[in-house]
Amino acid sequence: MKEEKLSFSRFFSIVLQRVWIVIVFTVAAVIASAYVSYQVIEPTYESKVDILIAGKQTKESPVLTGHIDDSLKLVNTYQDIIKSPYILNDAKKRLQNDGHMINFDEDDVFVSSKQDSQVVQLRVEYSSPLEASLIANAISFSFDQKVQHIMNLSEKNSKVLNKATVNHDPIFPQPLLIIGITFVLSFIFSLWLTFAVHRFRKN
Repeated sequence: MKEEKLSFSRFFSIVLQRVWIVIVFTVAAVIASAYVSYQVIEPTYESKVDILIAGKQTKESPVLTGHIDDSLKLVNTYQDIIKSPYILNDAKKRLQNDGHMINFDEDDVFVSSKQDSQVVQLRVEYSSPLEASLIANAISFSFDQKVQHIMNLSEKNSKVLNKATVNHDPIFPQPLLIIGITFVLSFIFSLWLTFAVHRFRKN
């Protein structure tokens, strides 16, 4: 059988003949993705606290100072301390004492730093934006109160730079992005389905 040559006009002619397939399939896919994104998937929110790892704090200089190389060596150690059960359990007790019965674990807490940076970033990902900020602040406060004793220091060599704030924009899922991707993929697939039906009917 001779292959049918598909011109631009023929392409639109075939699509228009069964445009309902494109419309129904694409709309159904978009509605389904929107429902899943907004109603099924539990959103995850993020809250952050920055902690400076540095040297001694003097009366003349309220900013923590010291040898940068020595401070950088402490960064990895302090990251491990922040996520340690000792700090996390203390943070949970502080939240309970304040009337917040929040059940979080190590998997909700992330600690990182950029290369050659003395700033450690504490991130908490949780299902509630308010509780994410409460957890982050409780952990940073516990660390700030306990680290001097843990490291057996005469003076504290870290400083919490900010308090975690409530961020109502979820980091996951991103509904608009999911819906947009679904629209593009379902539209392309519906065009392929239209040509498949056309060829099947023709044969």
